Parts: sequence; C-alpha cells; structure tokens
Amino acid sequence: MIQRALRLLAAGVLMLAGAGTAAADTGMLTWTVEETAQALDAFVPRLMDENDVPGAQVALMRNGRLVYERAFGVDNVIGRTPVTPDTVFEAASLSKPVTAHVAMQLVAAGKLRLDKDVGLGVEPAWLEANEDGRVPPVTLEQILTHRSGLTNDIRRSTHALVTEPGGAFAYSGEGFGYLGYAISAYEQAPFAQVARDRVFAPLGMATSGFEVVPERMGAMATGHVPLWVPLALVFVPFLAVFVVGGIVTFFVVRLVLQHPHMEAGSLVFPAILGGIAAFVAVLELVGLGLLTAVFLITLIFLLFVALAAILWRLVFHLLGFTRERPGMVMRRDDAAMGGGWTRVALVLGVLSLTPFLFRSVPVPLRAAGDVHPASSLRTTAGDMARFADEMMTPSLLAVSDLREMTRPRVKVGHGAEDGLAWGLGIGVRDRRLPDGETQRTLWQWGSNPGYASILVIEPRAKTALVVLTNAQTGGDMAQELAAHVFGGLEEYQRGDMWIVPFDAVAPMF
Repeated sequence: MIQRALRLLAAGVLMLAGAGTAAADTGMLTWTVEETAQALDAFVPRLMDENDVPGAQVALMRNGRLVYERAFGVDNVIGRTPVTPDTVFEAASLSKPVTAHVAMQLVAAGKLRLDKDVGLGVEPAWLEANEDGRVPPVTLEQILTHRSGLTNDIRRSTHALVTEPGGAFAYSGEGFGYLGYAISAYEQAPFAQVARDRVFAPLGMATSGFEVVPERMGAMATGHVPLWVPLALVFVPFLAVFVVGGIVTFFVVRLVLQHPHMEAGSLVFPAILGGIAAFVAVLELVGLGLLTAVFLITLIFLLFVALAAILWRLVFHLLGFTRERPGMVMRRDDAAMGGGWTRVALVLGVLSLTPFLFRSVPVPLRAAGDVHPASSLRTTAGDMARFADEMMTPSLLAVSDLREMTRPRVKVGHGAEDGLAWGLGIGVRDRRLPDGETQRTLWQWGSNPGYASILVIEPRAKTALVVLTNAQTGGDMAQELAAHVFGGLEEYQRGDMWIVPFDAVAPMF
C-alpha cells in the first residue's frame, strides 16, 4: 500500500509538470519529448520491480517520429544478458491487428470481402462440416470482430464452431487461425511470408515476423512465469487424484479387506494415478514443448524443499528437541517425537520457500517455425511502433479503408462503462474526460506464456505506445504505463483498462 501511495503521489507530481493537462486527464500527450522521456525513464524500472518483470522494451511514436525507444532489464534471469532495442519479444495478441491489416489489404485488392465466407472455394476446408456435410459460412467481418463462433484455444483447435457465427462478441484466437489459413490459400504462399511481404518489409520492420529464422533465436528474450504456475500445473491434478484415490483406498482397506490399519504402501497406487494425472494435465494445458520445463522446475523446487526441511531438522536437533536422553531407554513415544519433528521441519521447509512462489522463472522459447496468425508475432517495440504509425497515417491502405477498420462495430463486455468496442481486428475504447470531451484510443493487449504486451494508439494526438515484456506478470505494468501516457489513472485503479473482460472471451475448448 505504501508503494502504491508513493507511486500515485509521484504520478501527481509528474502530472503537474504538464501544464494544463490535469483538467483534461490526457496524461503525457501534451508534454514535451524531454518531459515524457524523463517520466518514462523513472516509471518503467519502478514498475518492473513491483511486477517482477525481468526485461522490457518501451517505444513511443508521436507525429510520425519514434521519439522514445528504450530497453530495460535482462532477457533471462539466469544468463542476465541486458535487453537491447534489438532484442526480440513475443508480442502475443499484438499479432491480431497485423493479421487484420493483411486481410484489409486483400479486401482493397478485391481478393477478400468483409461480407463473404472466408473459406469459400478454399480446399481442403479448414472448418469442420455440419451434420449435413456443409461447411458453415463465416464472414471476414465476423472473424475480425470476434463473432466467428470459434474458440479462443489456439493450441488445441477442434476446427469446429462452438456458437453460431454473427452472435455477440466473444474474443477468439482461433478465428484468426482460420483467417490465416484462408489468406495463405488465396495468396498461394505461407501466411508468414504474406505478412512479411505486405506489412513488415514495406514498413521497414526488419526484426519482425510470425516465424523466426533459427539464426535469430539467439536474439529472443526468454519468457518468464511466476513459480507457482508450473507448480500448480503439476500439484493440483496430482493432489486431486491422490486425495480421492487415498480416500477410496482407505475404505477398501478398512471395509473390504478388514485391515485395522492402512499402511503407507497402500497409497502407492493413488500416488501413481496422481502422477499420471499430472503428466496428462500438463501435456494437455501446455503441450509437449513446455512439458519438460514444467516438470524440471517442479523437481528443482522439491529438491529445495527437501534441503530446507533438512536444515530445519538440523536446527531442531541442535536445540535438543530430537536427541535421546542419556542413560535412558527410549520409549516408543519418544521415538515417535523424532518423526513428528521431521514432519514439522518439512512444513517449515515449504513455508520458507513460499515467498519464492511469486518470483519469475524462465520457460523455453517458442519454436522458430511455430506460426499462428493470432499469437506468434516476434518483434521489437520500435518495429511495432512503426506499425502503429501506419494505423495513424496509412501508406499501405487508403484512408477510407483504415477508417472502416477502426470504426467501432460491436460492443465488448455488454457495453462496458468505459465504452469498449471492437473494429476490424483492433479494439476501440472511448473514455469520457473530465472536461466533457471523449478520448478515443485503438488498442490490443497481448499475453502468451511468459510474455505480456500492449499497443495503444491515440489517433487524434498522433501518439502510440508499445510495451513489450518477457514476464507473465507484465500485463499490469503495461496497463499502468499506458494510463500514465494517455491518462486515466483513476480508471486503471478501478480496473477499467485496455483489456477484454473475462466474460467476453470465447471458451477454451
């Protein structure tokens, strides 16, 4: 609480530095470049520390100029190599506006239409057929406005609709998977190449791509997740099956086998079932690529727990809690006390490591050739700022096409208080200012295992902010930084941010 109060006090002081902006609550939009740079240089390291973010890149585009581009922290908590402006991050869902831009270029070229089925004429069909053998039509507009009826699970896609297309907004990554497949079919080229030819190369985004050449993998920032995440993936299914199996075993031993006591060996079978359940759960949730990492992190944690328990047991021994009494025959009760202190030491060992559960641990990099139009963009903040500038001052699309792309078309979250809506592949947020004006921002937030990011564009002020982090915990930092730049710290404190409400996200199955 003290840290948050000091941060808000500092924010107030910095707000006063921008003359005349407090009444409008537009953050740093009217500040000078020097004032903005000083504020960001002060805020970013502090927010990284508070949110346990190892590394980050921040870029600010203003009036067609990249006025701020900084790198902070390290690309991996183990190697601790400093992040540079050329370090490549997973941009996660910032991929979606890029994919949408490619689609809008194809619309302008007459190869796609917003109101036509994207899978029309595409063979083999990507979408699963209905019971009558027909592939249900899904229009480009429905995909770009997240009303495709597809899931948000980009790893375990069933290629099947979960709701009828054209319904309410339901954020869907797999809709963009379908779109990428259709784009590749229409262009007769891999989607990653189409994106490179139509967006990255023309805009000079030299380090960006939906896939990474193997030689560039060394420039990737490693993603990080809180330690409790891989531990929960293993222990939650294990304990659930083990507890249920243990209870069943107890009743079998006592009631069926008529044994008065249940031995430790009776729990071997529930433990085996729990181990299998943990393996299956991790494989299902994170896939084969992260499977080894999750179990390795869990094993290392258990080793440290064992070491901490041994140290606590040694302390108890030195204090005389577990020693035999000289000249006396040890009774059974006295012998049992040693085992009791061992269990206490084990519990204290776990508690001793509890603070580390919220520290970040690295996870393996995504495969270089793993391509998905919704999530696999690897880029830098500077490159992404160039794309943001294209969204303000188009060179690859006509102004009228960009206007159609950024026009609010569907409400998000049942008409959220802060006016969230969606255009064609990008979010639109209307925020009422204290002076009665309305501030419109275009936005997309991103979250992949180990990464969090945000892109916010204010077209009227010709300003765009890009924040890329290599931590799952970086999302809150990115949101707060955006609130400092564009205004809206009070809304941020209430939870009104540049993010889709949970109940407006499509199911994960």
